[in-house]
Amino acid sequence: MNRPRLLDRYELLDELPHVTGGRLFRARDLVFAEFVGVKQLGAGCGLGPEERQTLEHAIRHLQCLTHPNLVSIHSFDPASGLLVHEWIRGLSLLDLLRRRRELTFGETQLLLGSLPGALDHLNKEAVPLPRPLLGKLYAHFEENVVPETLTTTPIDQWPPFILKLNPLSLRAFYATPSTDSTHTTIIDPREPHQIKDGYGPRELARLIYELLGGRIRELDTRRYSPLSALREKGNAVLRRTLLAMPPNDCESLWRELLDAQPTPGVRAPGAPFHPVAPPPPPPASTASTRLVHIPDSRLTQGQLGLKLWLDPVGNTAATPVLLTSGPQFAIGRSAGQSDFVAKVMPENEVNNSLTNRLSRVHALLSVSKGEIVARDGNGTGPSLNGSSLDGQLLVPHSPYPLTFRAVLRLGNEFALEIIPVVPPQTWQITNLADWAGTQLEAPALPTGALIFLPVDGLPVVRQSAWVFSEVGFGLDATEGLVWDTRGRGDSPAAFHHLHGCFWLRNRAMPDTALLLDDTAVQRDEIVPLVAGQILRIGSHPYTVRIE
Repeated sequence: MNRPRLLDRYELLDELPHVTGGRLFRARDLVFAEFVGVKQLGAGCGLGPEERQTLEHAIRHLQCLTHPNLVSIHSFDPASGLLVHEWIRGLSLLDLLRRRRELTFGETQLLLGSLPGALDHLNKEAVPLPRPLLGKLYAHFEENVVPETLTTTPIDQWPPFILKLNPLSLRAFYATPSTDSTHTTIIDPREPHQIKDGYGPRELARLIYELLGGRIRELDTRRYSPLSALREKGNAVLRRTLLAMPPNDCESLWRELLDAQPTPGVRAPGAPFHPVAPPPPPPASTASTRLVHIPDSRLTQGQLGLKLWLDPVGNTAATPVLLTSGPQFAIGRSAGQSDFVAKVMPENEVNNSLTNRLSRVHALLSVSKGEIVARDGNGTGPSLNGSSLDGQLLVPHSPYPLTFRAVLRLGNEFALEIIPVVPPQTWQITNLADWAGTQLEAPALPTGALIFLPVDGLPVVRQSAWVFSEVGFGLDATEGLVWDTRGRGDSPAAFHHLHGCFWLRNRAMPDTALLLDDTAVQRDEIVPLVAGQILRIGSHPYTVRIE
């Protein structure tokens, strides 16, 4: 069966009904072999420039957050309105409550044990909570579980799951809260700096009250009806939080409630939950260390270098690749002086004039005292028309720290997203001691890599990454290289900079997908790269250059 595809990467499987602001599909990511949610909001997201910018800033802020209980947003293109996020295979707590009417306190305890920490994390990062919480929470299961069959099953008999919170509410941008009848998507109208202590605990208390059978409209009239599921002390904790003086944070509220409402057969405070388990998908994300080896024929190879060039061989459809290691990374219009080439594409008279307004080296990234910093210009003088990082104006002689995912703007002509990726170390070379190649102590650099992607999905003249230790990748339907921005350590393949040399590792690609001098790089093999080799990635051959 032929299914529609987006961007030669996402195979659309089925569409979900009743979605705010666009169309939502369950899709298969062909590059990384996993299910994702693909939401189509339409060109320009169907919003005006100001609203679209607000939405973009909100989403990029959420992309910077890494917490196991938050739904991850993989990518967002505001121009096309394409939003790709983690796919949740499970039950909405709203649907569960509609089926069950109310839960016991023991079941609520099992469901929400990891939520207080997640809510406190959002508060720490000045992220307004999606309100009310009930429709934004899901119990996420492994792929072999059919969640719909569990709605009437006691929660202590459920298979392993993890609670997931979707922190983004699109209805705030596409509907008027007063017309919202779902009671699941009201967004906090306040700015982050207006969030006060007690806001998160009060929302958590409202959620608990509703799960235990309370009626929210009573709270809206400043009334509290005691819950039969709670003892007197438990009701007192909720009443005080909802109507009077909430604790300082959600963890404090949770501890107070557990102390006031001990539940036989359910864990004591601080004890591990059962059967709640770490997030199951993707399997490799929680896998133990994977053993890889250097083929015997490659044990004498290796070449020192800080730049790895992959030049296409007789194939104009392939894009050149440059991986840079070392303490600096330059961005500008000059292909010879910059690592990332900022060129407005496609080439035409108008776009060429925009490109010519950029400096040869327009902005410079460097590592200073273990921290990545950005500055305007080439290190000695300013750029032609300035640059900014997430709205912060950059200057030549006062570096600005880059701590999260951010957008770098070169004047008003070019913008690119800078994505730090720090995957966990999930592999180990078993025969590294037998390798006789050149070895060099690594400089004091961060781990992982920085990936650079033009905003609005514009094409690039050269794919570039700043590699400190490794950068993962996969192949799309056209066998084009796609950087792995997920940061989970389970990329199908990866480039590494290790002991001063560049390497290629195959984790899950077919043996025929990576060929080095016509020899397959098999799964769980890692090979050193040397100038003059011919590396075939998919159907695209490249000549290896190392400087």
